[in-house]
Amino acid sequence: MFRNILFGLLLITSTTLFAQRFNGGIIAGGNVSQVDGDNNDGYNKFGFQAGALVSLQVSPHSSFQMEMEYIQKGSRINADTLTNTGNTYLMRFSYLEIPLLYQFSFTKGKRWSFEAGPAMDVLLSSYEENNGIEVPAQYQYPMRAITLSGIFGFSAFITDHLKANFRFNYSLLSIRPEKNYPPTSRHILFETGQYNNVLQLSLLWYFKPREQ
Repeated sequence: MFRNILFGLLLITSTTLFAQRFNGGIIAGGNVSQVDGDNNDGYNKFGFQAGALVSLQVSPHSSFQMEMEYIQKGSRINADTLTNTGNTYLMRFSYLEIPLLYQFSFTKGKRWSFEAGPAMDVLLSSYEENNGIEVPAQYQYPMRAITLSGIFGFSAFITDHLKANFRFNYSLLSIRPEKNYPPTSRHILFETGQYNNVLQLSLLWYFKPREQ
């Protein structure tokens, strides 16, 4: 009887302590992007992202964070009024992105941190237009339904709940199957193809305050 009570108390205590190491929150922000390999250089495409997160503290300065968010990526050419070039182009992708990041706080108050890790991108939709006219689906290069990205970033707590975050988000796998890549594609990392290249700026709100 006593052993059962003791075991129950230990189980409740350990579960409570483990649960205290978890934290949830929401994330929202904007980004600028380009597609390496489409022959259109420049972070001219604006998009946004929003979603939810859960983090697990594994040591005083280390944690893992998993997110699930909607994010827009792509490429854009704007009309150049200086050279009287009126050609425009837009390539817009919508993804369900699921990052798994390792985060390390490198200051005493745990205000500043860096993060790195992979992210799975599930394609939700794609759209392409040339000079304001939508490119028919049969003339578009097919997209990969699922691809992989790498993320590296820095963060800083503004308050005990609110954190500002800057990230570099880059495709680890091409966004189109190799047999379908356009002639402008580049050979980067592991294969030839086109690659999402994104700079993100976000705000993250954690339900629990940060530990000092």
